[in-house]
Amino acid sequence: MFQDQQAKSLADVVKNDPSVTLASDPMWFDRVMVRGFYLGVDAVKRDGLTINDQGSIALQNKASVEIAKGLSALRHGLTSPGGVVNYIVKRPGADSLSRLTLSANDDGALGVHADLGRRFGRDRQFGVRLNGAADKLRNHVPGYQGDKQFVSGAFEWQAGDALLLEADIEHQRSDKQGPGSPNVLWWNTLAEARAAFSRLDAKSYAAQDWAVEPNRQTYLGARATYQLGEQWKLALAGHRARLARDQRSINPRATRPNGEYDASLYFSPDQERNNSSLQLVLEGDLRSAALAHALAVGVDSVRRDMVYGDGFSGPIGQGNLFAPRPIADPAPVVGAAYLANRADQRALFATDTISLGEQWQVFGGLRHTRIAIHSGSASGVLRKTYDKAATTPALGLLFKPVPGMSLYASYAEGLEQGGTAPLGSSNQNQVMNPLDSRQLELGAKAELGGALLTGALFQIDKGLEYTNADKLYVQDGSQLHQGVEVTLGGPLTRNLRLLAGAAWLKARVDETANLSLIGKRPQGVPAWQANLFADYALGALLPGLSLNGGAYYGGKKAVDLHNTWMAGAYLRLDAGVRYEQALASGQRVVLRLTVENLADRRYLANTNGGALTFGAPRSARASLAMDF
Repeated sequence: MFQDQQAKSLADVVKNDPSVTLASDPMWFDRVMVRGFYLGVDAVKRDGLTINDQGSIALQNKASVEIAKGLSALRHGLTSPGGVVNYIVKRPGADSLSRLTLSANDDGALGVHADLGRRFGRDRQFGVRLNGAADKLRNHVPGYQGDKQFVSGAFEWQAGDALLLEADIEHQRSDKQGPGSPNVLWWNTLAEARAAFSRLDAKSYAAQDWAVEPNRQTYLGARATYQLGEQWKLALAGHRARLARDQRSINPRATRPNGEYDASLYFSPDQERNNSSLQLVLEGDLRSAALAHALAVGVDSVRRDMVYGDGFSGPIGQGNLFAPRPIADPAPVVGAAYLANRADQRALFATDTISLGEQWQVFGGLRHTRIAIHSGSASGVLRKTYDKAATTPALGLLFKPVPGMSLYASYAEGLEQGGTAPLGSSNQNQVMNPLDSRQLELGAKAELGGALLTGALFQIDKGLEYTNADKLYVQDGSQLHQGVEVTLGGPLTRNLRLLAGAAWLKARVDETANLSLIGKRPQGVPAWQANLFADYALGALLPGLSLNGGAYYGGKKAVDLHNTWMAGAYLRLDAGVRYEQALASGQRVVLRLTVENLADRRYLANTNGGALTFGAPRSARASLAMDF
């Protein structure tokens, strides 16, 4: 469905999920919160294996984006209690595919994307899927510009009846400005930030033409699946992710009422974020008496390296937020980058899903994880700062009262890699120790024709991280999230497709040494969210024509830790049209037009960490896809 919405980033995809909110500026990189919890780097997966997402993840070669909500540490290891974002790579299909897509928006952005798929060999045992794209980046921010190139390949070999071999590679080059959206930290006091708020909008950014941030992302994956008879299979998967970038961030400080500010530059070139993952899983079915067991046993390892230097952080001149003017590039000379942090994770896990007849299932699993964290320095010496092991359980019960309906209850414990102290904190870039979490959940699923209705009631408790009054990023206390989610998605009639949902979340700081924070709502987490997207085919009027529209509601969000400033609720409306036609030459053509924020509503899309990130103003996108 995100194709008809012309999604360009994760932010475009998650607008259809009421339990997900933005957690960063989409112009920087894709980071979200699920069930009110920030998803760190360990919660971002590619075909189930960990990657680093400190750069916009390309969607051109992705078949889907899965968002698994709640604790999933049993299979994914250290990860956020909110959930996991998993990008599923396109694979070779049964039929040949040749597709060219041209795209543009009303700010002058242009893009071209080619998607090719083939099978060959005597038994069509070989498959290949190639994607390539190039984009000229433009958006609503005046002067913003950049470019992006992308190429990928997915390869498949059915090497006999029992063995399937798969491999894939993708590489993206992005060179774009790194404009900073406003943050309450830009002003000396919260009152000053609130006084300036009426003059801010979606075009209010701090940027300089020379502050371009090169970003290079490369992902390599391989998987071998061997069928051990009819009931068992063994899968070995490996992944290597490398992200290289230069960071040039303009950070206003001491902003005055007239928009004048003291400009500070954070310059850190030659950064790397590298992940290596390896997983071996044995899965199969056993039957004993009246019980049927679905078993899985696995081992996996993840290594995450963060490379950066001491960099430059200092004043570079004066700017104005309301009347931007150029500031000279100081071109600071900095020391070489080094391995600053390494996290090693090793784990063994086992699960068993027991079926008791047609109606009942019991699920249980254990995961034993050891995590070691090392900190480095320019001298090249790694020092171990954390080395602990933990065993985390998961239990569940499922009941199917009638065909097409299931009820479930579950309990899980998990671990999560601690956050990284953000830019502007006195301990910026410090990687925190892991945190534990616990979850209780009750839920239901029901099939309604071709649509799926789901509901969940949950409670999650985890450790708290925040930047204190001394601008020190700390781990202190816990936060408790209790919520309800309801979603409905799929075709309701032959002509109508629907994707709707609503979520209520009671999120609060439950325990901390800072007593003034107890009971307060975490920043950026609304109590209510809802979405409705509908697509209706008008084949009776004109074959191939369909109209779609979306309504997206976001409740009030806390801007500051003490909830003295709550960003207002909003309702955003989108609309689109899709026209598909088969030409006489055999080509298939699909034309899409989407208009977002029809009412040109001014609203805050993200306040996590004190951010004042506005939603984009009214904008239009168009694309033309041709299959031949």
